[in-house]
Amino acid sequence: MRSFSLLWIAILCFCARLSVAQSQDINDYVQTRLQDLRATVRQQAANQRELERINRDFANSYRVKQMTARYKEPLRMRLESKIGVVNVVYIINGNYKHVSAGPIKTTDDISNAPGKRQSLMDFGILTPGFMKLVHARFLRFETEGGTRYAVFELTWANSDDTSKHIVWMDAKTRTVYKRQWYNQEGKFMATFYYKNPVEAAPGVWVPTRVEVYNAAGKLGGVTTYVDLRVNEGLPDSLFQFQ
Repeated sequence: MRSFSLLWIAILCFCARLSVAQSQDINDYVQTRLQDLRATVRQQAANQRELERINRDFANSYRVKQMTARYKEPLRMRLESKIGVVNVVYIINGNYKHVSAGPIKTTDDISNAPGKRQSLMDFGILTPGFMKLVHARFLRFETEGGTRYAVFELTWANSDDTSKHIVWMDAKTRTVYKRQWYNQEGKFMATFYYKNPVEAAPGVWVPTRVEVYNAAGKLGGVTTYVDLRVNEGLPDSLFQFQ
């Protein structure tokens, strides 16, 4: 009987050590196996009144009902959509953003405007390329819905942009569970929930549903990601400006 009790004590101590050992290092939550990603982005719901309480530009982005997104490490994003009869292509490659809408084309330097940069953080994923743009500070562990998350503050490195994001990281999937966005004046803007993660490739998890709530806690929009493809070997030419 004594040996049986000692066994249970050992098991409980082992489980306790596992709980305590959850990492406080943001790098342990980064998706290092993801090289590229392709998905169809669909806006399933958009309450323009509640979205405009976040800001008008953000609300307008929800007027595009569907687009194709492609991403390739490091920091290359291509979004394609159609507005009426006009094809719109949005490309980020390094420190430059290029937008073409029919015959109109613009290219901007965004090296000191990281808030204008689309990244996989918008999908609920932190990549090695993105982590070179930010400083991460561990804040605490927090439990929601029975799951324990590591909470970090992300601020922009080498930039005058003082906005920040607080992210709740899931150790099992290495995805963002929740994100809070604060603007450059420190005002709380919105909360994003990243739900229904799927293992799109071995060891690569991608959330497939994003819900955004304004500062008053009102649901503004719901986005889903379908037709996910990971590590296809997307060509570099997709991210070149034309």
